[in-house]
Amino acid sequence: MEASQYNVVQRIFGNTQMILRIPVYQRNYDWNERNVKQLLSDLKEILRTSKQHFIGAIVYMVSQNNDAGMQDFLVIDGQQRLTTITLLFAALRDLCDQNDQQSLGILNAYLTNQYTSEEKYKIKLKPIKSDNVQYTALLNKNKNRIDENSHIYQNYAIAKNEFKKWLDEGYQINEIINALNRLQVVGISLTQGIDDPQTIFASLNSTGLALTNSDLIRNYLLMSDSNQEELFEDYWLPIEEDLRRGNDNRNMDAFFRQFMIMKYSSPISERKVYDAFISFCQKEHLTHKAALQELNDYVRIYNSFLHPEESDYNEQVKASLSDLKRISQTTCYPFLLRVFNDYKNDVIDEDTLTKVVHLITVYLIRRLVCDVPSNSLLGFFANFYSRTFRISKNKEKYYEVINKYLFSQQNRNEVPDDEKLEYALKHKRMYQDKNLCNLLMLDIENGDCKEKLNTSELTIEHIMPQTMSRVWRQHISDEDHDQYVHTLGNLSVTGYNSEMSNKSFDEKKKILEQNSKAVVLNKDVVDKDQWTIKDIKERADRLSKILMSKYSMTKVEDPDIVFELVDTISLDKSKEAKGRKPVSFTLEGSDYPVKSYKEITLKVLQILDQDDPDRLEKLVGLTWKGTFEDSNANNNLIICHKDDIAKKGEWHYGLVKDGIYVMVGGSSDNIMHVIKQLLDAYGIDEDNFSVSVRAEEE
Repeated sequence: MEASQYNVVQRIFGNTQMILRIPVYQRNYDWNERNVKQLLSDLKEILRTSKQHFIGAIVYMVSQNNDAGMQDFLVIDGQQRLTTITLLFAALRDLCDQNDQQSLGILNAYLTNQYTSEEKYKIKLKPIKSDNVQYTALLNKNKNRIDENSHIYQNYAIAKNEFKKWLDEGYQINEIINALNRLQVVGISLTQGIDDPQTIFASLNSTGLALTNSDLIRNYLLMSDSNQEELFEDYWLPIEEDLRRGNDNRNMDAFFRQFMIMKYSSPISERKVYDAFISFCQKEHLTHKAALQELNDYVRIYNSFLHPEESDYNEQVKASLSDLKRISQTTCYPFLLRVFNDYKNDVIDEDTLTKVVHLITVYLIRRLVCDVPSNSLLGFFANFYSRTFRISKNKEKYYEVINKYLFSQQNRNEVPDDEKLEYALKHKRMYQDKNLCNLLMLDIENGDCKEKLNTSELTIEHIMPQTMSRVWRQHISDEDHDQYVHTLGNLSVTGYNSEMSNKSFDEKKKILEQNSKAVVLNKDVVDKDQWTIKDIKERADRLSKILMSKYSMTKVEDPDIVFELVDTISLDKSKEAKGRKPVSFTLEGSDYPVKSYKEITLKVLQILDQDDPDRLEKLVGLTWKGTFEDSNANNNLIICHKDDIAKKGEWHYGLVKDGIYVMVGGSSDNIMHVIKQLLDAYGIDEDNFSVSVRAEEE
C-alpha cells in the first residue's frame, strides 16, 4: 500500500489512456444536492483565493487492462467524489463556447480516452451498470435515455446551473478548470495480491456518505468473489431492480432487516443487521451465490408487500396486502415472508394463503381501531412462525394452528374482542388517524359495490364541521361537538379535493349528492333535513355493523392443536410437576398459557373470581391444610389481606384485586396443593384442572 497527496484531476483524469472502474460491489451513486453544493462551494472558494483544497482520500488498485492496453484504476473508496468531479467536467463541457477549443479539448480529455478505437473504452469512468446507463446517456447527450430523476442527471443539472451563474458573474471556463486542478486528495494505491481491499473498504468511509446495511452486504457478497460480475448481473441487480425505486434505498435496507428478523426469529436493531447477516451466512455455511439465491427468493415475495397491485396473487391477497401497506403495519412482514415462502414451495394452497393473510390483516386493523399499543408487535411477529410450527405436523392444519395461536395470546397481543371493537368504532376519534380512517371509509363503501372507490378519489370530510358556525351552534353544544366531531358517525367522503368546510348542512348535502360516489356512506345523510347528535349516533351504529362484519374473526376450537410437545399432570399427581417447566393449564375445558407456576395460582383465582365475584372476600383467611415444604414461608394463609402477610413472606403472595392476596410461592407441589384448595373452595371438581409441562426429552 502506498499513500501520497496529489492533485486528483491531473493525476487521475490527466492520464490520456486509462479506465476508472467502479466495481460491482460498490453502492450506487448516491450523492444528493447538499453534497454537490458543498463541493461547488469549495470550488468557488478556490476561485476567490487560488488556494489548494483537500477533499479527502481515495483508495484504488491499479492493474493493466490487457484488452485495451491501458491502466485500469479499480476504485475501492471515493467513487462518490470522483463521479461528481466528472459530472462537473460534463457540465462545463456543455456550457463551453465552441470557439473555446482549448477548454473544450481539456474537458473532453478528462472525460474520454480520445485515442482508443474501441467504443467500450471511450468513456474513462465506468460506473456500476445501473448508473452507467444514465452516465453514458448524459455524456453522449442521448436525451431519450436520460432519467431526469436520477442522481447522475440531477447533480449534473445542479452543477450546470451553478456554473452558468459563475459565467454570468464574469468567471471564465478556463478559470473554473484551473480551480478544479487545485482539488487535492490523499491517494492510497493498493497492491494486487498483497493488500485486502475488503478490509480497507469496510473501514474507510470518513468523508463520504455513511454505508447502509445494503451497501455493506453487497460489499460482503461481491467484493472478494472471483465471479463478482456474474453474481452482480444474475442476482444483485435483480434485487436492486425489485427494491430500489428511483434514488431511494430505504426499501432495500428495510428488506434486509426483515429478512434477518425472520431468520433469527427475534427482533434485530438496524445497527446489528449487517453483523447478523454475516453470522447467518457463516453459521449456514452459505457460499456468496447461495446467499444471493436465497435473498432473491425472498425479495420477490417482499416486493409484493411493497407493490401488491403489481403482484400475481389473487385479488383477496392483493387487497389484504394493500390494507397492510396503507396502515403501515410492517412488523408482520417477517412472519408473512415465511407464509408466502410456504405457498411458493407448495406447503399450503392458495385458499390457505388467502385466509392467513386476511386473518393477520384483520387482527392488526382491530388493534389499530382499539388503540392497542404496537410496541410488542415486533417481538410477537418475529417468533410467531417458529412458535406456531415448532411441531412440524401443525402444518397439516396450517390456518387453524395460526388462528388458535393468535387467539391464545393474552394481555398486549390478545385479539381485541367484538365488544371493544364495536365501542371503538363508535367512539374513537377516527379522523386523527388519516390512513386508518381512509381504510375504514373504503371498506364501508366498497363492500358490495362492483365499481370500487380508490384512495385517489377520496377526500375525508366532516358532516358536522370541525369549526362550527352560528347556524350549527343553534342545535349542537360545544361539549357534544368535541365528543363526536371526529368520530365515524360524522365522517364521510367527497370527490377529490372537494371542500365542505363549515358550510351549512343543506350546502353539504348538495356536495355529497353531486360530488361523491360514496352511496353506502351517504345514504342516511342525504335524506335528512338537519344533522344532529342523534343522527351521528344512529349512523355510527349502522357503519360500525358493516365494519364488524368486515373485520369479524372466528376462533378455531381444536384441542388437538398444541404448540409444544407436553405432558399433562393432574392434581392428584402433583409431585410429577417437580422440575418441569409449565406451558399452560386447563380449567373447565379452557386452555391458558403461562410461564411459571406462580402465574398459574394467580390466574386460576382471577378466573374463578370472574365467575363468582362475591365469594373472594368471604375466603379471606383461608388456611393452608397440610405441610408446607418451603422453610422460607412465614405464613400459612392462602388468601389474605396485605396486613396479614409476614414481611419476609411477601414474595410468596400475588395481588388478586382490591387488596386481597393469594399465596403463589413455594415448590410446584405446594402450588398444586394451593390450587386444589382453591377449587374446593369454589366447588369445582379437581378433575377439571390439569397442568401441561414441556415434554421430557427422550
